[in-house]
Amino acid sequence: MACSAGLLAGVIALGISCLWRAHQLHAQLAHEYVVTRIQPQLTEALQRRAPLSSLVDTLLRQRALGLVYLRVLDANGTALGSAGRLDHWRLPGPFARFAPAMRIKAYRLWTQSGRARLVGADQRRLGIVEYQLDPGRVDAVTIAATEHLRKIGWLALLLAVPLGGFVLFSLWQWRLTRRAPAAPLRETVSGATLIESTHALDALGYGWLSVDRNGRVQALNAQAERMTGWPQRDAQGQFHFSVARLHSRTGADVDVLARVIAQGSDQHFPAMRLQPRRGLPMPVEVAALLQRHASGGMDGMLLTLRDTTADQRALGALRREVRVSRAVVDHLEEGLLTTDMAGVIHSANARAEQLFGYSRDQLNGFTITKLMPVPFLNDGEVRITDYIPDPQRSRTLPRVTGWRADATTFPVELWVQTMHADGAEALVVVVRDISERLRGENLASRLGRLLDSATEEIYIFDADALRLVEVSGGARRNLGRSAEQLAALSLLEISSELEAEHWHGYLDALRNGEKDYVIYRCQHRRADGQTYPVEVRLSLSREEDPPVFMAIASDITERLADEQRLDQLAHYDALTGLPNRVMLQDRLQQAVLAAARGHRQLGVFFLDLDRFKQINDLHGHEVGDQVLRAVAQRLRSVMRDSDTVARLSGDEFVLLAPGLRSVEDATLIAQKVLDTFTAPLDIPGIEIDTQPSIGITLYPLDDVDAEGLLRHADSAMYEAKQAGRGCYRLFSVEISPERRRQLDLERELHAAMTLHQFELQMLPACNAAGQPQALIGQLRWQHPRHGWIEAAGVQQAASRAGLAGEIELWMIVEACQYLRRARDQHLPQLLHIVPISGWQLRDREFVSHVLDALEHSQLRGEHLLLALTPDGLVQASDSLARAQTQRLRARGVGFALREFRQLPDPDVIDLNAVLIDPAQRAQQGWMQPYQNQPGLLSIAVQVGNAAESRRSLDAGVALVSGAGVAPPVAGQALKALLEAQG
Repeated sequence: MACSAGLLAGVIALGISCLWRAHQLHAQLAHEYVVTRIQPQLTEALQRRAPLSSLVDTLLRQRALGLVYLRVLDANGTALGSAGRLDHWRLPGPFARFAPAMRIKAYRLWTQSGRARLVGADQRRLGIVEYQLDPGRVDAVTIAATEHLRKIGWLALLLAVPLGGFVLFSLWQWRLTRRAPAAPLRETVSGATLIESTHALDALGYGWLSVDRNGRVQALNAQAERMTGWPQRDAQGQFHFSVARLHSRTGADVDVLARVIAQGSDQHFPAMRLQPRRGLPMPVEVAALLQRHASGGMDGMLLTLRDTTADQRALGALRREVRVSRAVVDHLEEGLLTTDMAGVIHSANARAEQLFGYSRDQLNGFTITKLMPVPFLNDGEVRITDYIPDPQRSRTLPRVTGWRADATTFPVELWVQTMHADGAEALVVVVRDISERLRGENLASRLGRLLDSATEEIYIFDADALRLVEVSGGARRNLGRSAEQLAALSLLEISSELEAEHWHGYLDALRNGEKDYVIYRCQHRRADGQTYPVEVRLSLSREEDPPVFMAIASDITERLADEQRLDQLAHYDALTGLPNRVMLQDRLQQAVLAAARGHRQLGVFFLDLDRFKQINDLHGHEVGDQVLRAVAQRLRSVMRDSDTVARLSGDEFVLLAPGLRSVEDATLIAQKVLDTFTAPLDIPGIEIDTQPSIGITLYPLDDVDAEGLLRHADSAMYEAKQAGRGCYRLFSVEISPERRRQLDLERELHAAMTLHQFELQMLPACNAAGQPQALIGQLRWQHPRHGWIEAAGVQQAASRAGLAGEIELWMIVEACQYLRRARDQHLPQLLHIVPISGWQLRDREFVSHVLDALEHSQLRGEHLLLALTPDGLVQASDSLARAQTQRLRARGVGFALREFRQLPDPDVIDLNAVLIDPAQRAQQGWMQPYQNQPGLLSIAVQVGNAAESRRSLDAGVALVSGAGVAPPVAGQALKALLEAQG
């Protein structure tokens, strides 16, 4: 009972102490607040020597200040002004002189007195202000700490009620049993000690500083004095950041008041460091509370500090415990993963990092299917939850294979259990590498099955003895050898075209760690002596005991055949099988170098078939192609093996004959070639007579580069044609002005492109109403000496110079720019038709360049149509050309055909339009082949007059184009044409 009585006394004392301390703290803050509000105004009035009566009345009427009485004295103690809320109180008659004293005593009965000095900017004393205030009426002073103290006090007093009842009940029981009374003195002393240790915010361990709007400290409590090392007398008037020096975690100074002002609201800083006046920094929790007056303006800040050293120690202990737990988990021999129920990984231990080759950060967010694709990825019915132990499970779960970051695999044994974490269900997945176990469980049998199922040849051989340990079934079948026979061999012994020095160099590079793997090519030799090409990927596995090398060999017979075919396509003419321009250039360069070093001459023969165009027009392109093949065969038969027979383009051929001793040798060869063509060409079903015209030049008599030799031979061939065809001519420095002009054009084509001397004109293609529906591109060259060169002359020079592809690509790029400008200027986007050569479809880079031009112009391609010549379309039926056309069609580009005699098979190319020239229109029933082609746009080109235009439209063509319809336009004229259409 004595203990209960002492506890009751302590609780009551605690409640009263808290309420009293809250009252004192509130009163202290109220005094400081009122002084900070009235002091500046009164000081300013005294410095201006202004009357104080109205100012005193104004301050008294501000109810938020809670003032009851206010008096201002000068430095000598003379009253300058006063006012009180009881000034209206008067005493009758003779007692009137006692009224002021009575009012002062009345104020002191229910208010608190205060006094403050008024000091000027020069620290000169101006006067004193005396006041009486009611702390409870100071509306602007509210602080959470005082509210907490009041709540604690009231809670303590409320707790004392049942505790008092318990004490009374115990006393009553004591009196009934007449037990000896216990001395409550010690318990009472304990309660008193509890009361003494509990003082407002000091008892709660909070320090506080009151700061005015200028950032200067007005007051601080005892706890703040202890934490900062600043006594109140020294701290008053100092800037708050000098007294409470706060730093962030990074060590940067923090101006709390500036942050509070910037945010305009109370701020909380849970992790700061306080540098006391003396001593080491301490971790603190900081709260900055704005103080506002009734009108909402800021009067200052209340800064509360709490020492969190104990919290930091507890947090450090918790972290140490976590580190110990993680170290235990990381020390496990098995990999440990935690996942959600869907198999998404949330954490992993160190062993899991080692097993899979990923860091913890990389593993977080991975799925089980990424780390163990077999069976979770390739078998959609197997889930990670299936591996939770269940005695009632009837089916056998498949083996699990782990997949490392370096793409190597290892066998896995799983142990899965559910757990509850953060209120959710999760999985604990234990991963055990069972490679060693399987290695002891008939490893040879297991590896044998895997090796036999592989399509590649797999060889595993000892890293020291280099003898084959395991060989896949595919390798045994390809080599025609048994496992026993191969066990006595090394990989080098079954390889041919592989030097032993190189072989051992590969092995040493793998042993030294210079390379992770080596790839090489060689021939593998079968038991019957035959060989076949292979590509071998050789690597070293140090995880095996003892280490072994593994070689994976792929039969590349088909790949080499494909490469050879691609090389054939790149360097040889697809129609005749002769070297093309690319191969000719290489061989000509080599022949020139050889002739420069020796004493013999190099003969360059340029051949052009006479009347070949008439053969094409009369018999068709198919017969023309047969003629070219027959010509190539005759040229090969008459030339030596050391000579080169190449097809340049169209019906032009070039012969290279090294080792000539004189001009007579060259003329003999030329005459021998001409004699070969005296007999008609034997074409199935028809005999065709044709003769070549031959131009000859000799190096080093004609001391120019390879390109110059071709031009000079071409010039001599041109003279042969002028001389009557079917003859040869030697190159002479004296050539005709017309031929000189052609050579100039061929030589200066590159410079013309660089200097922007080309102009792409657009020839309108109009409908029956005369409205342009499409534009056909044609190129002109503004030559600085020869004037305007029209499209035919440019095309001829480009073909001879080997620049036709580049110029056609330039026309496509320019057409794309036309379309882009029309779109940007909101003009109609008519169909732009660009003529190109059909063989361009065989060039992968050409298609890529066209797509790049569309991409650069930000165009789809629906308004671009490529008009092809028939050459190359027969070969375009292969997979390469088909893939090229599909790439362009996927972007919206269309195709047209020009300069043709009959439409190609739809399987060769799908056409959008045909350009019908005058030679076709001259034939009987020329429009009939196009009338049964739905969706095929027919355009009559080279229409010379209005009558021809009308005949073409009446025959059924959709559009007509040519000089008799509308002139070509470019630049502003093209813009005006499009504006007229808009």
